Amino acid sequence: MTDKADVLIVTVTKVESQAVIKAFEQEANHQVTQKSICDRVYFDLGTVNGGRVFLTQSEMGSSGLNGSSQTVAKGIDALSPLAVIMVGIAFGISEDKQAIGDILVTEHLRTYELQRIGKQDNQPQINLRGDKPPASPSLLNLFKSFDLVWDGAEVRFGVVLTGEKLVDNIDFRDQLHSFEPEAIGGEMEGAGLYVACQDKKVDWILVKSICDWADGNKEQDRKNRQQTAAQNAAQFVLGALKFTDNDWQGKRGKGRQVIHNPELSKVMTDQEVVTPALAMARRTLAILEEQAAGFGKLQIPTHLTIELEEKRREVAELEARLRDGESNG
Repeated sequence: MTDKADVLIVTVTKVESQAVIKAFEQEANHQVTQKSICDRVYFDLGTVNGGRVFLTQSEMGSSGLNGSSQTVAKGIDALSPLAVIMVGIAFGISEDKQAIGDILVTEHLRTYELQRIGKQDNQPQINLRGDKPPASPSLLNLFKSFDLVWDGAEVRFGVVLTGEKLVDNIDFRDQLHSFEPEAIGGEMEGAGLYVACQDKKVDWILVKSICDWADGNKEQDRKNRQQTAAQNAAQFVLGALKFTDNDWQGKRGKGRQVIHNPELSKVMTDQEVVTPALAMARRTLAILEEQAAGFGKLQIPTHLTIELEEKRREVAELEARLRDGESNG
C-alpha cells in the first residue's frame, strides 16, 4: 500500500518531536514506527479520528538545506497530505500578559527578514517588506472550535513573527514587536511552512507554545520550560484532531489529484524543492547586502558580516545542488 498522510506534523527540535510521539503513542495505543521515503525519515503516528498522521523533523530555520521549506515540500511530495501542522516551541512577547506554556496559534504569519533600511529625520528607519499570509481557514476554524472545550493551557490566536534569527535579545525582540504590534510571539520556521504549502496548495497552520521571552534569559530553567511548552502544543493539536470527524477521503476526492511516483519525487527534490529555498535565500542575501551598503566598509557590524558570509555560503550550496539536479535530470 502506498503511504499517504492525511495530516503531516512538522517539528524541529528533539523535545518537540518527542512530545508529539509520546502524545500520539499514548492516545492511539500505537507503537510509532519509522519509514524511509524518498531520502527522508517519517514517523507513522497512527490513525486519529479516521485520519492518517505522520511526523517529520526539520532543521532549524526556513531556508537552507533541510530547513522547513525543503522539509515540508519533500513531505508533501512523498506523502500527499491534505494538511500540514507545524508543532513546537516559540518565544512570547509579554511576560506580564502571557505565561510559559501558553499556546500560540497563527491567524497570520509575519515574516520579518525582508526589510527596507532608510532614514527619517537623520535617523535609521526600518520598514518590514515581507508577507503576512493567513493560516488555512478550515484548520483555523478547527482549532478555534476545539479551544471552546479545551481545559488545558491558555490558547492565544493572532499574528506570529517568523524569521531566520534565534532571538534572545530583549531590544531586538521589542523592535520586532514595534514592527508588528499585534504579534503574540515568534519563531523561526513558519515562513518555510507557508511557502511550501502555498506552492503545493496544501492547508497549513502553525501551533507553538511559549518556552521563553527572547530577553537574554533563554537558559533559565530551559529544559523544563521547553518540555512544558512542547507537551502543551502536542496535546492541543492531538485534541483538535480528535475533536470532530473529518472526512479526509471526501476532501481528498474533491481536492487535487496527486499521483505518487517515487522517480518523480526524486526529480522534484532537486528542482522544485531547491528552487523556492534558493529564491528565499537570495532575497534574504539581497536585504543583508543592502543593509551592509549603508555602512562604510570598515564599519560593518561583526554580526552582519557573519550573516552575510553564512547566507552567501548557503546560496552557493543551493545553486550547486540545483545545477547537480538539472545535470542528473
